[in-house]
Amino acid sequence: MTKSQTFRTAMLSVLLIALLLAGLVPAGAAYQATTAPPSEKVAVLRLPSGGYWGHPSPFGFNRGPGYLRASLIFDTLVWRDASGETIPWLATDWSLSADEMTWTFTLREGVQWQDGTPFTAEDVVFSIQYYLDHPGTAWFMAQVDPIASAAQVGEHQVAITLKQPFAPFLQTTAEALLIFPRHVWENVADPKTYTGEGAFTGTGAYRLVEYSQAEGAYLFEANPDFFLGDPYVQRIEFVPTSDNYLALLNGDIAAFDQFGGVTEEMLAPFADAPYEVRFAPGEWGMLLYFNLEKDTPLRDARVRQAIAHAVDRAAMVERVLFGFGEAGSPGFLPPANPFYNPDVPDYAYDPERARALLAEAGYDGTPLKLTYSTDWIMASPRVVEIIESGLNAAGIPVEHVVMDQATMDAATAEGTYEMAVVGFGGLGGDPDQLRRSFASSSPLRGFARALGYSNPDFDALAGAQLGMTDPQARREAVYAMQTILAEDLPVLPLYYTARVVVFNAAVFDNWTYTPGGWGGGIPMPYNKHQFIVGTPTGLAIRE
Repeated sequence: MTKSQTFRTAMLSVLLIALLLAGLVPAGAAYQATTAPPSEKVAVLRLPSGGYWGHPSPFGFNRGPGYLRASLIFDTLVWRDASGETIPWLATDWSLSADEMTWTFTLREGVQWQDGTPFTAEDVVFSIQYYLDHPGTAWFMAQVDPIASAAQVGEHQVAITLKQPFAPFLQTTAEALLIFPRHVWENVADPKTYTGEGAFTGTGAYRLVEYSQAEGAYLFEANPDFFLGDPYVQRIEFVPTSDNYLALLNGDIAAFDQFGGVTEEMLAPFADAPYEVRFAPGEWGMLLYFNLEKDTPLRDARVRQAIAHAVDRAAMVERVLFGFGEAGSPGFLPPANPFYNPDVPDYAYDPERARALLAEAGYDGTPLKLTYSTDWIMASPRVVEIIESGLNAAGIPVEHVVMDQATMDAATAEGTYEMAVVGFGGLGGDPDQLRRSFASSSPLRGFARALGYSNPDFDALAGAQLGMTDPQARREAVYAMQTILAEDLPVLPLYYTARVVVFNAAVFDNWTYTPGGWGGGIPMPYNKHQFIVGTPTGLAIRE
């Protein structure tokens, strides 16, 4: 068992034991799916929509929930199942050249686009080149950046050449890039807004039937011609709900997931069959970002360190997460990540130390603007209260800037904020997330990017770890990167939420959390593999 698996198992056991003692989880609830097969396929699986996540083309979606919807339609070269290992998908085999610069993929034969057109190697080459020719248009452009070129090298083979050796290529790039049809997109000039004919034509296991921006609803039906066979779940509906707990009890949905913030009382109605509850350690975090592009007192590291001492992160775990999570690490990565460094400098809650650092920095009492969104369940008023209370006690006045989530995502990308409370997942995936978020040369421009931060030592390590195929050497580099971040504090991680999925096993029982996330690191329990195949691992569809 790996270190990460040991940690996950240990944390899960603690959570389950606590809930078993409280009588809230039936004995037998486990991390992986149950194995007793029902007698027929799942006709309809209804899930809460959680809002509108854009139109599900490779260029039209927002964040992880939007990627989920697009991934039902569009496939990638490789994928990941509940084991956390890379599995074949559009590609059946792959290899890396001796100089570690070129990946060659052998493509699955007999695959068709949903309009009946044959899928070819030309489609893969076209997709990659289209991404390269349209920078900034796709959600995962940072994952495209390592690619220099793509070329067809045989009837069913594609060679992808990198700019330099890139250790996490399979997970962060090959598993993330959605492949789309050349015959549809070759004449599309504005990919982000295109919703015309063929915009939702993929090779995927599901066809888009309809979606509603007003309601945030999405409807998908199984593609019987999918290359693995007719999917186990035949119809997936994302529907609006006002209360996920009541919706599940009323049978309006079959499951919901939540990033922490649950209580024993909230889970009590789901203690008995047909309901089950499963947990996983945190790969989703709430973080306080500092915009260092703006000329504010935040440019002084001592001011940021003072804020870290002034914000009681342990109180957030108790008062916001009700104990279902962990305080944030100043090194950014959570304990759920196999590359987590437990020995970075920490900032215990210490208002006196905060005031001393502010005095040392010559802070003059200039108010700081705190931007946040009330759309997030986990961005509760308690989070803002704890931040504001701590900063006020240290002598930092706070001005509130409240936005809806879409506006806030745009503001964090454009840099029109000073401090921002930002939540996102993928923190348990490949540690190259550190480079994408903090290296001065990173192409990323979005809510995860630390604006204005630059450290030459960090940049050198971030570049070096990319090509390190020796796991220990890479671990040492990533550990050092976390130490630098903890000292510089371009971002203060507030907490990581334990993940909870509550479901009706009589409708669908194969609920899993993928170690390290799927689609390049998304930590939700909605891996399309489980819907298509009906089992935690493998490619054979459950009968």
